[in-house]
Amino acid sequence: MQEIRNSKIVVGITGASGLIGSHLTNVLSDKDYTVIPLKRGFDTGSVQSCDIVINLAGANVGKRWSKNHKKEIWSSRIETTKKLSDALNDIFKKESELGIKKERLLISASATGIYKSDSDQIFTEKSYEYGEDFLANLCKAWEEEAMRSKDSAKVAIVRFGVVMTKDGGALPRMILPSRLGIKIIFGNGNQKISWISLEDLVRGILFIIENKLDGPFNFTAPGSLTYSALSDIISHRYKTFIKIKIPDVVLGLILKEGSKVLTSGQITYPERLIESGFKFNSPLFTV
Repeated sequence: MQEIRNSKIVVGITGASGLIGSHLTNVLSDKDYTVIPLKRGFDTGSVQSCDIVINLAGANVGKRWSKNHKKEIWSSRIETTKKLSDALNDIFKKESELGIKKERLLISASATGIYKSDSDQIFTEKSYEYGEDFLANLCKAWEEEAMRSKDSAKVAIVRFGVVMTKDGGALPRMILPSRLGIKIIFGNGNQKISWISLEDLVRGILFIIENKLDGPFNFTAPGSLTYSALSDIISHRYKTFIKIKIPDVVLGLILKEGSKVLTSGQITYPERLIESGFKFNSPLFTV
C-alpha cells in the first residue's frame, strides 16, 4: 500500500457502488487516482491509507417512508459519517503523537433539503434558514457529524440537488410515463426543483479535490425549475398526449412522509462553486 500511495493519491469512497459512487470511481480511476471502496464494515486502517475520503453512503430516499425505512435513511447516513469522523480524529491524534503531518480531505454528501421548503427565497451557502422537517433535520445531523473531523482534515460539505441522468435515479422514472404518452404532474406542479447533472456533480467533486477547497457547497445547476416546467420539457421531448395530476393527498397515502421529496422543494444557487471558478457543462435542463 505504501508504494501505491507514493505514486498515486488514494481516495476512499463510501457508497462506491451507488449511482454517484460508481461514476465517480470510473472518472477518478481514469485520472490515475487509486480508489478504495469503503464498505459498511470499514476499519480505521482503511481510512488511514486514504488521502481523500468521499462519503456518499445512504439509503434511497425515493422509496415509501415507512417507520423502518426512515430509520434506515437516518442510520445509513449518520452512523457511517460518525464512524468516518471518529476514524479521522483517531488517526490524526496518533499521527500527531508520532510527529506525522498529513493533510487529508473529507468530502461528505448532504442535500439541499437542509433549506426551508416552499420558499421563493434563493438559498446560497451563506443562507441559514434551515427547515425543521425530517429531511432538513437529517441533513443538519449529517453535516454536524462530518464537521466533527474539521480539526483532523479539511471538510467539504456537498449539498446535492436532484441528480439528473438517464443512467438511473429520478430521471428515468420521470421519463417512463412520457414514453407511454402520459404527462404526470405531482402535486400542484409549482414545487421548486434544484437539480444537477451527474456529469457536473462528478466534475464538481473533482474541482474541489484539485483546488483543495473546503466548506459547504450547493451542488445544483444555476437555474432551478418548477416540477411543471420540468414535466413540460420531458413531455415536449416525448410528445405526450395525456395529462394526469396526482394530488398531494394521494402521494401521501402511497409514499407517506416521503411524498415531500416530490411535492416540496427549494431554489438554491451554487454561489461558492461559481465564485471559485467552476463552469457548468449543463446549466440548463434538457433531455
